[in-house]
Amino acid sequence: MPTLEKDARFLFCPLLTTPDGKLRFCQGAQCMMWRWMGEEDGESAPGFCGLASAPVSAARLSRTGGFLNAAPPKDSGNPFG
Repeated sequence: MPTLEKDARFLFCPLLTTPDGKLRFCQGAQCMMWRWMGEEDGESAPGFCGLASAPVSAARLSRTGGFLNAAPPKDSGNPFG
């Protein structure tokens, strides 16, 4: 989920824990997993946690079609495809 770095600092990080096992807050751009959404970076630019890979919009997901755009089944008589 794209968010500003200042807002992400109030979200919990699954990798940062205390010795007691409690979760700690996101470090934002100080973390190696933080990714910027666009060309600019800084406090006013949106970013996301790279642990979950890049966020994908619902519109882009619907265009790809997932398994609906899968290739037709292979010819059983041809062992090479």
